[in-house]
Amino acid sequence: MEELLGKTIVTFFEECRKRYFDHETAIYQRAGQKNDFDFIKIFNETAQKDEIIEQISLLVNDKSFREFVLEQVRREKKEEISKRTREQLMAENDYEFAYCENSIVKTKEYLSVLDWDWYVENNCRSLCDFLPYLKDWKWVLLSNLFEYYKKCQYGKFLDYYKGCPLETYLNSKEVEGHIDDHYHLLQLDSDWELKDCMPPRVYIPQLNTHVLLRHIPSDLLMLIARWRKENVFELSIRPDYNICGDGITEIGCVFEEKDFGVSYSGSLTTIDRISKYYDRDWVNDWLIVQQDEKGITFEEVLEDGPHDQDNFVTQVVHLQYIEAGGKEYITHIDHEYVFYSENGIEAKRNSLKSKGEARTRYKTFKIDNAKIPYTTETSENVLYKVLMAYFTKSDLVDEFFRLQENDSK
Repeated sequence: MEELLGKTIVTFFEECRKRYFDHETAIYQRAGQKNDFDFIKIFNETAQKDEIIEQISLLVNDKSFREFVLEQVRREKKEEISKRTREQLMAENDYEFAYCENSIVKTKEYLSVLDWDWYVENNCRSLCDFLPYLKDWKWVLLSNLFEYYKKCQYGKFLDYYKGCPLETYLNSKEVEGHIDDHYHLLQLDSDWELKDCMPPRVYIPQLNTHVLLRHIPSDLLMLIARWRKENVFELSIRPDYNICGDGITEIGCVFEEKDFGVSYSGSLTTIDRISKYYDRDWVNDWLIVQQDEKGITFEEVLEDGPHDQDNFVTQVVHLQYIEAGGKEYITHIDHEYVFYSENGIEAKRNSLKSKGEARTRYKTFKIDNAKIPYTTETSENVLYKVLMAYFTKSDLVDEFFRLQENDSK
């Protein structure tokens, strides 16, 4: 984005980003009031204030800049429509259905009139009328740009980068070598304790602090914690690379362990070489199951699923297993996000075996060298619980296991 926004604005945004993560860290250290994040205050304090406003004044006349801003707004609104549409299909009463319908209509109306002049008038100038301290609508635009910058550069699929606060923190405390070079996951020692808070975190006794974990549901984390008590295996989870430091506590919103519903038995060896399940209401929402010599892969492909800028994003759970003594044991299981280009997702629709290679896969956790029973004596199905923890289309997961159960009888 530096090429589009210019070095001066990007440098300022980077300073804001660091201040923002300092603020987040302070909250988890229960010292949030001492490190409030105030974008306008930071802007007023910067020595490059005049240069930034001058640069913004030039950018607003640039066609490519205007289109960039409008594209971010369109993306947000389209995601909102997709979210409300799905909620509408699952509405349990007329009020919920009507609320979603009204939201969808208003958002579509917003998109129908959206252009640059309308955006400036209704998203920038209008705020100056209510918040006089903003003074100039370009300040509002700058604030919006910072949110787009964070989403583009440090969004949901934030990857590891050299010199990040977590790396510096771990190295400075002589707990080295715990971020693997390939997937950039945090490799947990056996005495590091998983904590059921929101967000989930792991306690590192050598540092007497906690590291926040990203993209792993709290209830799944507690299941993994239980598996660790009953089995020996290697565990790696994606951490938050920015929010860390002394005094990060376990205080947070603590949850009771949740049940995922009915589990099914069946057998891993009987799973077909390739299968596709689709939603009757959303025929382009698929669950693709493939088994080969490397294990079994489950991939969720949604028509209006998450995006990473111009890439389509799917979710994948992969496992490997062995048979011993008439039972099946999972030796490896992981979850990751996979990225497809526009041409790549079309190829996937035409050939289920196509793979997403638009960027490096984004793994959230992995378990290696394990011997976890596929189903326990209480019929708890490990695979079912992992899939239900991540995949959006729970009905397709249920359908898969229901058919597996029927096939095994």
